[in-house]
Amino acid sequence: MRTERPSGLETGGVRRELARALDVWAKNSKLTFHEINSDAADILISFHRGYHGDGYPFDGRGQILAHAFFPGSDRGGDAHFDEEEEWTLDSSGNDDGTSLFAVAAHEFGHSLGLAHSSVRGALMYPWYQGITEDYELPEDDKHGIQQMYGAPESRLWGKNPDYPGYRPPVHRPSYPTYTPRTTTTTTTTTSTTTTERPWRTRPREPMNHPPDRRDHPYRPNHYPEERTRPPYYPPRPEWPVTPRRPHRHHTPPTVGTTSTPYTTSTTPSSRYRPPVKKDLPDKCDTDYDAISLIRRELFIFKGKYVWRLNDRGLVDGFPAEINQLFKFPMRVDHVDAVYERIEDNRIIFFIGRYFYVFKAFYLEPGYPKPLTALGLPPDLEKIDAAMVWGYNKKTYFFSGSMYWRFDENVNHVELDYPRDISMFAGVGPNIDTVFQWKNGTTYFFKGKHFWQFDDMRMRVAHKKPKSSAHYWMGCPRGIETNDVDFDDVPTKARINSISASGATTSGGLVLIALTLLSLLMSQSSRAWYT
Repeated sequence: MRTERPSGLETGGVRRELARALDVWAKNSKLTFHEINSDAADILISFHRGYHGDGYPFDGRGQILAHAFFPGSDRGGDAHFDEEEEWTLDSSGNDDGTSLFAVAAHEFGHSLGLAHSSVRGALMYPWYQGITEDYELPEDDKHGIQQMYGAPESRLWGKNPDYPGYRPPVHRPSYPTYTPRTTTTTTTTTSTTTTERPWRTRPREPMNHPPDRRDHPYRPNHYPEERTRPPYYPPRPEWPVTPRRPHRHHTPPTVGTTSTPYTTSTTPSSRYRPPVKKDLPDKCDTDYDAISLIRRELFIFKGKYVWRLNDRGLVDGFPAEINQLFKFPMRVDHVDAVYERIEDNRIIFFIGRYFYVFKAFYLEPGYPKPLTALGLPPDLEKIDAAMVWGYNKKTYFFSGSMYWRFDENVNHVELDYPRDISMFAGVGPNIDTVFQWKNGTTYFFKGKHFWQFDDMRMRVAHKKPKSSAHYWMGCPRGIETNDVDFDDVPTKARINSISASGATTSGGLVLIALTLLSLLMSQSSRAWYT
């Protein structure tokens, strides 16, 4: 352990609880653990306050409890604990504290390479549950650890073929050093060497096999071939605008059986008026399917139509049909989600179980593709919303009550996702859309209202939703908009409409953080991560 005396804790008791947590995994696998006083240990354990040099600061008591890094070089396998938490040196913890043993046992599972489990009651289930003094590892966790390291006896919980210890060479970028943490090394009974996995600048894809699999070697820093070239930023195209129909006087066609034409008149009532489309959405009374900032202009999708807004407001000639702008291979009657990819300005559309990649208005060859090509589960029916979050420049997908973080460099959702949308406090499940405005402000939409989100505090900036039509379409404020504190939305983030004649708004590691859900659940129910 690299922290000499954690605040408020007896050092011997801390070491005892950490050893017990490691023993949970040792007695259910071929792993053995030995404490050594060396920075070369496979698992370095330490206690920290706030920012501690790994890019994932702690936040004091409450919220984030600890985090661990998956096996690999540099910080790979290390476990960090928030020193400001109220740790207890017993098995289950109490209402005023959190069991160090329970949290450490879960975190060491990540240090050994296990992701979260979807099985309720499993040690690797992503919610803090507390564990008893005579704790026995659940079957799901046994299966996972024995798949990777073998069973302590001849009985196995899954296939465990003999994998040779081959690893490809690793070329790692230089990163700032930091104060190391604990001293615990892991070895197996079948080998005297320690297996290392490459530490990458981005989380690797989920592994369903042991760490040394020759037939599917891990390719560090692998980028798809089509992205090996420097990103190309094409010139900003001129978005097509539906021209206004000129006001002309026409002789209307004859009516009925008479051949007498109507007399042309110069009064306004005789001017030609195009037929009103019955399915045209009312900008002042509708929800939105998808919103995205594309080439610094806002595109709002509803049904088969799209509005286009710039800094002056709603562009004349919109809404227009989606197919007039974007050349889909079929008629589009709705869009579930859309975002613009930062590195190459590609536009990604989600419709049902498929996604489409556009370069400007034209579909890229090879698309559409199923959502499973992104690493999303096969039973996922659709994506509700997508965005590139300015807080960390990562891509996020939302669906129902869950969200995923997507690694653009390897075209796959990151390991240890999905996570519960309650981490975005105050937003709630089943959102309609989300986007980030030019000034970096994040907005979540549901129904006819929206919330501004505080990225630093990880919660909505105002509890009551605000009228989308009033703020984004310049419509009069309705008496039932449920708006409050309108003035706290930045002026630059607001877009007003214009009339027809003129103008009138980690890095290189997978983070497994632990959070408390005391604000969302009962006091005894806590979350593992944010």
